[in-house]
Amino acid sequence: MEQPVTHDQMIKMFDTQQVAILEITRANAKAINAKTIQETDRIDLKLDSVIKHQKDQNGKVKENANAIVLNNGTTEKINRISSNAKWYAMGLFAFCYAVCWIYSTFNLEEIVLKLIHKI
Repeated sequence: MEQPVTHDQMIKMFDTQQVAILEITRANAKAINAKTIQETDRIDLKLDSVIKHQKDQNGKVKENANAIVLNNGTTEKINRISSNAKWYAMGLFAFCYAVCWIYSTFNLEEIVLKLIHKI
């Protein structure tokens, strides 16, 4: 016949069971915290890469905006020159015509010699 379990033995078994349950709970909490920290670190790394990528994209957008402003200024200058091209051509023609008229009308060699003799 087996010996009956005493009251003290039952309390000791419950105490041992309670200690084991607490140890399992602590181990699970550590594992969960470690997993959570690992997940958090992984998310932080992903967010850092996303933030870096966004900063790079913002820099590229800024460069593109500056290039657009520069191109608009250049386009305005080219448009102004193009719209005034006929006036530039007419001015060049008038200058050439005036030089030719002066050359054919006046004897420059004679004028220069007279100026030199006066000095």
